[in-house]
Amino acid sequence: MNEENQKKVKEESYEENKKKVVKEKKEGTNYFLGILISLLTGLFVGFILGILSAPKPGKEIRKDIKDKSEEFVTKSKQSVTGTIDKTKEFIEKGKNKLEEVKGKGKEKVEELKEVITPKKENTEA
Repeated sequence: MNEENQKKVKEESYEENKKKVVKEKKEGTNYFLGILISLLTGLFVGFILGILSAPKPGKEIRKDIKDKSEEFVTKSKQSVTGTIDKTKEFIEKGKNKLEEVKGKGKEKVEELKEVITPKKENTEA
């Protein structure tokens, strides 16, 4: 009995250790998000410190930031407008193609109806 108990204890401890390892592996997959947030925070803080320690006076830095912001907004608007125009064009082409396919489908249905339905002959003669 003593040997059997030792085997059971070893098996139980092995199973517990295995569960701990699996749990630790599952918890370890969340490191990416923390690293990404840390990286972005560091970049942001570095950017701000770089601007504040620049050799230009504050007025020039604020003017530069304002100009770059306006430029960014203008480019963003142009990009969005271009994307909207391309999307509308794509939708219009899709509608035209759908109408074309629909017309061809109707023609085929009519042809099949003519083939399937026998022609009515005048049986009253």
